[in-house]
Order: sequence, then structure tokens, then C-alpha cells
Amino acid sequence: MGRLDAVEAALAVTLPADVRGWWALTNVSADYWFPGSFAPVALEEAPETREIWLLVAEQEESLFDQNGEEEPRFLPEFMPIAMSPGGDGLVVDLRAGEHHGAIFLWDHERWRLGVPLWDSMGSMLQDIAVALESQTPALPRHAALGGAEAACVGKVNDSGDLTDVGASG
Repeated sequence: MGRLDAVEAALAVTLPADVRGWWALTNVSADYWFPGSFAPVALEEAPETREIWLLVAEQEESLFDQNGEEEPRFLPEFMPIAMSPGGDGLVVDLRAGEHHGAIFLWDHERWRLGVPLWDSMGSMLQDIAVALESQTPALPRHAALGGAEAACVGKVNDSGDLTDVGASG
């Protein structure tokens, strides 16, 4: 049984093919290069991060919105794929339905998903590649759908290193 199969079996989840493909890559750097200064989470770290977030969600007292409905919490069907220095994450939604495989921002203070950043890992990587190659903003579809995250532009230096990921002006 391979690493990916072992993670899926241990967590009782099925990862989308493009997420499996991502984690099957070797030599992926943990530098911050996703929009919003997110660093990729290694396959070995993702289950531990997920378990910590599930524990925090379980320990938090229930909060209710203005309609008296319980605020959402981190769910077992969310799998972290990237983390920011501030403790937020990018998660893939493993729930069945319209957003299966979509990439969302998990804000550790807001506790809700909002509009998907991307429909899939593949669309995320394509968007980032196009944005870097053309120096145009990433996340245009998210913004068009009414998403709250600002489109951003990454800058690559002469060595090919990402030096800045900032909001587009």
C-alpha cells in the first residue's frame, strides 16, 4: 500500500485524482508560493494538521449566528493542502456534492468556507501558472463569483524564485 492509499485508508476519505497527483509529486518545496502566502502542506503533515483543527473545533464552544443557527466548524471532510504563517489554510472539500474537490480558504477566526477559491487542485495550479507566467492576477474567477479574497499577483525574480505575493491594485 502506497503513502496516498495509507492516508486515505487511515482517514476514511477518498482524495480527488488531482489532489492525489499533487501529493504524488516529489521534491515539492514548502516555500510560500500560493496566493495569500500559503505554503504547501506535505502529505505526511496533512492528517496531523487536520486532526488538530478537528480537535480545536470540538473544544470550541458552540457559537450561533443571528438566526440562531450553529456556526460551522472544521469538518472531517476538509483536508488541508496549504498553510499560511497566520494559521489559516487552504482546504480541499471532500464532501459529496457541488463543491467536491474545490479549494477553499479556511480562516481560523471566521470558521466558514465562503466562495471556493478554485473548483479543483488542477484549476488552482493552472490559475497560479497563468498568473505567474503572464504577471496577471490569480483568483479572477473567485472574485467574479463574489468571493471575498482579493486577486493577487506573484513576482518571480531572475533566479525563478517567488519573491512577492500581493494583492493586485
